[in-house]
Amino acid sequence: MEALKEYNIPLTGLKPGDHVYKYVVDDQFFKQFEHSPIEQGRFEIDITLDRKIDMAVLSFDIRGSYFCSCDRCLTDINLPVRHKAQLILRFEEGEDTDELIFLDPKAAEWNTAKVLFELISLAKPLTNIYDCKGEQCDEVVLKKLEEFENIPPVDESIWKDLKDIKLN
Repeated sequence: MEALKEYNIPLTGLKPGDHVYKYVVDDQFFKQFEHSPIEQGRFEIDITLDRKIDMAVLSFDIRGSYFCSCDRCLTDINLPVRHKAQLILRFEEGEDTDELIFLDPKAAEWNTAKVLFELISLAKPLTNIYDCKGEQCDEVVLKKLEEFENIPPVDESIWKDLKDIKLN
């Protein structure tokens, strides 16, 4: 993925201590991933890399929003997302886990794009709803929802008719 080369972090020559990287991802970033749950969005990401001799601890601070339809009223909204995460890079052979990635000790750089995409996708809420501060919900849709909520439930149980049968 040549288009995502800007998300490479150099590893060789990186002195022990903290190093800060700042990235902005937008629509073009999400287009690079097939079946992306986000098509339009803008996120600012701060990565603090604490370099050690045989490992690095990465702290991610993700802030931004993505464009979607509200699941409650179907109005188009920019849903805000805020997420913090931590990841450990080990410079040795091993099996990757959710919070631990193993890299070749001779690796010159590491591309963060896939991890950033996964973190943003996982930070996305399950439902696209938030308190519509300053934005108007679609009142027509909300009134229809209220109408459906106020309809008493109808007992369509097959047992309803059997309750009335007298066996004696």
